[in-house]
Amino acid sequence: MTAPTQPQSQLSELFQLGRYHDLVAMARGQAVTPESDPMAAQLLAASLFRIGEFAAAAPLLECLEPAFGLNPDFLSLFGANNRRLGKLDQAEELFKRALQLNPASAPIQNNYANLLIDLARYQEAREILTTLLKENPDYNDAKVNLNRLEFEDSHQPTSPAPATENVEGWSLADPLLLAFSEEEVRDSGLRKSAAVDPAAAKLLDSLPKPEERSVALEQLEQATDAVSQKQFTLALQLCSQVHRVLGSYAPLYDCVSDIYLNLRRFHESEICLMHALSLDGPSPKRCLNLVSFASMRGDFSLAQYHLQQAASLDPSHPQLASIRASLAKRQRTEQDKPYAFLGSWEPASLTHQSS
Repeated sequence: MTAPTQPQSQLSELFQLGRYHDLVAMARGQAVTPESDPMAAQLLAASLFRIGEFAAAAPLLECLEPAFGLNPDFLSLFGANNRRLGKLDQAEELFKRALQLNPASAPIQNNYANLLIDLARYQEAREILTTLLKENPDYNDAKVNLNRLEFEDSHQPTSPAPATENVEGWSLADPLLLAFSEEEVRDSGLRKSAAVDPAAAKLLDSLPKPEERSVALEQLEQATDAVSQKQFTLALQLCSQVHRVLGSYAPLYDCVSDIYLNLRRFHESEICLMHALSLDGPSPKRCLNLVSFASMRGDFSLAQYHLQQAASLDPSHPQLASIRASLAKRQRTEQDKPYAFLGSWEPASLTHQSS
């Protein structure tokens, strides 16, 4: 077996330490590619996955497949990345190949079961998860997935229904919106329809109807491009179409959060960001943006929590030091203003650029 090169050894050490941004910076500085150094490129792809850069990891993983296509751990990583991108069919094929190579792997079985839940193939997922828990009753990830499975399976409608309809007599709106009259809800703007930009609407009409998941994923990419071009009305309309197909999809809420942030609608941006975190877990970017939102309100305790969470995920993130310094400066400036929960939150201004 060939000994690891010096760059590989350095990258491997960074990966073991969880310093994923440092690894990405070093690998890119050394112009690591799958052709030049497959092992180093694999570490780069895994680090991009860890920091939530799934789209950037995808082409690397595709190029690495000929070299690592018989490695079950690589196939599992590739499958997990495709799942995060919404490419569920490709993810399934990769997980199946990984299990053929290593059928006893509990993490691969658990990840495959998680994908099967996404595909609404509950019986297959239940068989895998119950077997895993029988063999290892303390396997917490399998417990979490089995709980999710039981909830999803027990709330399936007998016929297709819009997401806003009640399922077995219960609706997410019950605890909150039903506490107010229709007039109060209407006056508050909670159900106000957004105005449609005619030019954007014309462009949207020319796009394929969002009947397939692949089309919805393409529309989400178009929405991201629209944000970079400051076409925020178009981006919101595209995201609305994506939601009809993908529903509660974390990258969708990340995108909508970015749109509202650019529109300086910080409350909406924070809410969407929290939805993304709830759906998909914390990432350095999500945590650092949440530092900004909490700091704007003067809730420095919450801001410190999100900052510590970001540091625990990747202590090498390039913005950690500057955001920590900015937070400490603002906290010193406002130390004579203890935080209080007011009747309403005043519009805030961003004091430093979000991640």
